[in-house]
Amino acid sequence: MLKMLEIIGSSPDGYSEAVKKAVEEVIHGGKKVHFFEVIEQRGAVREGKIKEYQVKLKIAVE
Repeated sequence: MLKMLEIIGSSPDGYSEAVKKAVEEVIHGGKKVHFFEVIEQRGAVREGKIKEYQVKLKIAVE
């Protein structure tokens, strides 16, 4: 049976990197990841520049 986690990932380098960091963090936490779904993308702007890309993910784990 799989369990769905909902987590936020972030990166200053882009959405793909934010996803990768989030999934790798779950894997390094000892979970076996089966698949993920990006459910939201957003970002942070400071002093007129993009500073952070953020993603909300649902991740299926054992």
